[in-house]
Amino acid sequence: MVKESIKRDYTREEICDILRSDLIAGKYRYDQPLREISLAKRFGVSRGPIRDAFLKLTQEGSLVYETNRGVRVHSAIADEERKIMMNMRLELEKYCVSKYTEEANHKDHGELEILLEQFKNACLRESLPEVAERNLALHRHWVTRVSKNLELIWLGLAVRISMKYSRLENFEESIGEHERIVEAILVKNKDGALKALALNVI
Repeated sequence: MVKESIKRDYTREEICDILRSDLIAGKYRYDQPLREISLAKRFGVSRGPIRDAFLKLTQEGSLVYETNRGVRVHSAIADEERKIMMNMRLELEKYCVSKYTEEANHKDHGELEILLEQFKNACLRESLPEVAERNLALHRHWVTRVSKNLELIWLGLAVRISMKYSRLENFEESIGEHERIVEAILVKNKDGALKALALNVI
C-alpha cells in the first residue's frame, strides 16, 4: 500500500500570518495550549513547518514556550503594560510612517492603495478575522518598507496589544481612520499622516 503524501500547501510564513490573524481575532484564549498535530492537520503539512511557525511567533512574543507545558498563547497584558506597549508601537510606527511618506515611490503607493481597499472590503463584510489580518497587513506595509530590523519588534507589539481588542469591531470608524492615513501619505503630507496615525493607534 502506497502511503499518501502530505500536502504542503502552506509555507511557514503563510502559517504564521494566519495564526497571527487568529490571535488578533480572539480565536484562541489567553494561555491556551497549541498542538502541533492538530495544526499540522489543519494546514495539511508535516509538523516541521508548524514548529517553525511556533518558533517565529514565540520570538515575536505572541506565543510562549515553557518546559513540560509546550507552546501556548501568551497571557493577557495588564492595563498599565498595554498603555506602555501602545506608546512604544505608536512611536515606532510614527518613525516608519514619517520615513515612508518621504521615500515611498509610485509602486509603493499602488501597493498601499490595494492594501487599503482590501481592508475596507473586509470591514464592509464585517469579518473580524479578515479585518484583523488586513489591518495588520496595512500597517506592516510601511514598517517593512522602512526597516526590516524594526519589523520583528513591531510585530510583537502589534499582535500582543491587538489580541481580543474589541475596537476592531468599529468597522466604519476604522475605515475612516485608515483612509485619512493613506490619503495623507499619498500627497506626502507627513504631519497629516502622523496625526491620523496617532488617532488610529490608541
